[in-house]
Amino acid sequence: MAKKKKKNKLGAKAIFARILVVILVTAIGGVASFFGFKTYFASKFKKDKKAEIAKQLKEESKEKVDVGMIQTGNSIVIRIYHNRNQEMIFVPLRQDMTLKLTKSGKKAVKETLGINVSKATVADVIKATKEDGALMKKQVENTLGITINSYELLSRKKFVTLINKAGDIKVEFDQAMSYTDSTDKYVTLNEGENSLNGTAVYSLMSETDIFEDKNQQAELTGEICVAVAAALNDKSLSEYKEYAQEYFDAVDSDGSYENVESYLKRIRQIKDKNLNFKVLDGTESNGKFKLDTDEAKRVFDEMLSEDGDLSSALSSSTTEAKKTTESSSSSKNISIEIQNSTSISGLAGRWKDKLSSDGYTVGSVKTYREGSLTHTKIIVEDKSLGQDLKSYFKNPEYTVGTVSSGARICIIVGTEDEI
Repeated sequence: MAKKKKKNKLGAKAIFARILVVILVTAIGGVASFFGFKTYFASKFKKDKKAEIAKQLKEESKEKVDVGMIQTGNSIVIRIYHNRNQEMIFVPLRQDMTLKLTKSGKKAVKETLGINVSKATVADVIKATKEDGALMKKQVENTLGITINSYELLSRKKFVTLINKAGDIKVEFDQAMSYTDSTDKYVTLNEGENSLNGTAVYSLMSETDIFEDKNQQAELTGEICVAVAAALNDKSLSEYKEYAQEYFDAVDSDGSYENVESYLKRIRQIKDKNLNFKVLDGTESNGKFKLDTDEAKRVFDEMLSEDGDLSSALSSSTTEAKKTTESSSSSKNISIEIQNSTSISGLAGRWKDKLSSDGYTVGSVKTYREGSLTHTKIIVEDKSLGQDLKSYFKNPEYTVGTVSSGARICIIVGTEDEI
């Protein structure tokens, strides 16, 4: 009896111990399960948050509009990049354009040039600010009413080296021209397409005595910038990135390669038709160019807006400028023939309607039988004709020749000018 009773006691203790173990195991397991549950969802939350942030950054990157200021010698160009729309627009500033000076700008001009003024030309302000890119940027921002993300200053030597490494810079000239370049070498450029080296590019963009017409120099600067960008886009992605790294190593800038590295691939993919330039409108008086600030504001509002009408900004011009063009070299009373080189049905007819509504005299509409063109080609009887038609097309090719139909101007519409 005694032994049996003891056995029952031990059994009870064992049962109690087992229950206690079960409780402890359950409790510990519950705690572990709780922390495991918490850790799992905390980790998942972090991953989801990172994914959301990455998505937002990606979307912001697509909407990015970057504005840079490039300065070499006496030349300043504003570079506008639309990441979403995949557009690059260059805005060359005329050397004789007056800049509205900040307090620090006035001080620099007074100390360097000895004059106390509230406005000074681009060329004079460059002399006054010397190699202070931040100060120069403030003067340009103050005048144009825009924010510039970064400045890039290049010496003549580094600029020439970089241009020579960019590729084949092809620019077409309406007429032959001769000048003495920055190395005192006499240079002649023929009418038609020319391949320019770095020294030629620097001289044409920067020298003050090559062009009496500073607007002509600004337009040529814009064409050169587009040609350089097109040449760079012909490089492989690795070559393009290597060039960009070398570029930022060479420039004096408040930006860096790291700032642009993430979207270099997209920049390289910009199509040639989306590389453009815009010369700002204004009036000339006493050897100085006064910016049309209202028109400039409208143009920059369009160009810097993520949803802006870039076509309108690029083709716009003041009423005064339009009148000048029409009175001096208008093609509105000249017979025009339009030919369609594309497979886009009715394209020539639509261009006839557009030009006719603007007052041009369009006669016959035909199909071009010698293959499809990308860039619209304008053939004129005389080089003084058709200049006012260039603004209608994105990258028109301009040549002097004859038209079999007897028209004095023939427009062969390319695929990039679909309307």
